[in-house]
Amino acid sequence: MKEFSIQLKVYPLSPMLESVYLFTADEFTFVPVPEDSEAGRCFVCDKEITIDQPGANTLGEFSVERTSVVEFRDTSGKKIRIEPALVSILPNLNTATLKIESKMRRSPFL
Repeated sequence: MKEFSIQLKVYPLSPMLESVYLFTADEFTFVPVPEDSEAGRCFVCDKEITIDQPGANTLGEFSVERTSVVEFRDTSGKKIRIEPALVSILPNLNTATLKIESKMRRSPFL
């Protein structure tokens, strides 16, 4: 296990092979960007995170965007929840990129 790694949990909102997927990523920063729109203030939570290469079944499941809930904890232990989010995985040679796209009406830090 890596000393400074972050565990991400992805809960699909539609039926998939698993009810929760666990991914390990190196330490990263997450800063939602506030944005004003016609619907009011929202927070753009788009992020691309390098993760350990998941298995072939998981790569197949996330080869297209899936509506999911993403959870992880910051370095202080506070839980961050992004929902709903479009999640996909792009494979690389030894790693993969977890792509998260979301606009939330409330801050993910609440």
